[in-house]
Amino acid sequence: MDCVNLHPASAPVLLACAHGTRDERGQRAVAALVEQVRAALPEVDVVDTWVDVQEPDLVARTREHAEHPAVVVPLLLSAGYHVFVDMARAVESSPQHVVAAALGPDRRLAAVMARRLAEALDAAGAPGLAPADRVLMVAAGSSDPRSRDDCELMARYLGAALGAPVTACYLSAARPSVPDAVAAARAELGRHVEHPGSRDAKSDPQMPRRTEGTPDDAGRVLLVPYLLAPGFFHGRVLSAGGDIAAEPLLVHPGSVPPELVKLTVEHYREAASRA
Repeated sequence: MDCVNLHPASAPVLLACAHGTRDERGQRAVAALVEQVRAALPEVDVVDTWVDVQEPDLVARTREHAEHPAVVVPLLLSAGYHVFVDMARAVESSPQHVVAAALGPDRRLAAVMARRLAEALDAAGAPGLAPADRVLMVAAGSSDPRSRDDCELMARYLGAALGAPVTACYLSAARPSVPDAVAAARAELGRHVEHPGSRDAKSDPQMPRRTEGTPDDAGRVLLVPYLLAPGFFHGRVLSAGGDIAAEPLLVHPGSVPPELVKLTVEHYREAASRA
């Protein structure tokens, strides 16, 4: 959803820059976050933009606002290639433009993930988190070691929020991969691994999958996405063979977590002081 106000203003423009997705639910979920940020900053021109898939892209947006101060706020959970390369290049010819920090790592994101796990367990009619459960935080992954460090810190934050150990795993570029992490968790639990392409997995990816003869307290593999919104990567989480897979931080339909709005506003204001 584009909302561009080109009139000069004392406050720098906020270029809310998401990755971009073809998933309509993901698009609407991110658009809802941007709308909430607009409501929180009525004195600021808040402009949608993306680094991939959707348009107008960030390069086009920075050209539109080349004559005015602007802050690019990455609507990304970790700082990797898109922040350090794509966004940095997009603003390098505009001295009045700066790039803020990515949204994570931050303990408030862990609080949202903990809520999403509780919601998933409740929706499945499953008991709450138990000592025998294995919790995997699933991130998109990046070849940039700084992004991996951020994700490992987020796993520790999530563990503190849940009061349970959490293992970070990745959908691409980093290790351990999600299949490897799920297999390792199953091996720890001594449970049968059900192939993710089975009939039950396809019909209800969040349904707990227990094998015949498995006691109810044997422990489950719980997948908690460290993903901003629905899309391709979350689809892979749902088919990864966990007993329960939570929703991403943003959902559609659903309310926007206030933590995400506050983080976006905070990062804008901090970077605006440098713009």
